[in-house]
Amino acid sequence: MKKIICLTVILYFFTSGFSQSYQRAAGIRIGSSVGVSYKQFTTESRAYEGIVDVDIIGRNVTKFKATFNYLFHYNLKPDGLSLYGGPGVSAGIYISGDYRDKLSTSIGLTGGIEYKFPDSPIILAFDWDPKFQMITDAGLKPASFGLTLRYSF
Repeated sequence: MKKIICLTVILYFFTSGFSQSYQRAAGIRIGSSVGVSYKQFTTESRAYEGIVDVDIIGRNVTKFKATFNYLFHYNLKPDGLSLYGGPGVSAGIYISGDYRDKLSTSIGLTGGIEYKFPDSPIILAFDWDPKFQMITDAGLKPASFGLTLRYSF
């Protein structure tokens, strides 16, 4: 009986919902890169996200890139909190360092958590975006984290 009560409480507080309290948002992103982000919902649980940033890879390598993600949102309790994840693609060009002026393309999977403050247009998100880079310095690039502050409108 305790297991059923515990499961019921967990399901109540952490069940997936499929509605967002905003349609679009734009903001700044910092982490392993610095840039801007724009997110647009197409349904209550699906969104597109575009990111343009400067990827600060190491002391001697910097890359300018654009990323496009297709995200699935799952609302949690309390209201405003959601998990999200989905596939993405990116392309960029190295602007300094060992690979200067060379192109880069990658595919990746994004996973993160987001909180929309109640009665406010402010959204705070944290995600992990590992990528598999295919051109120039090919391989798995797991160290891609970001903190995004967005304004919904």
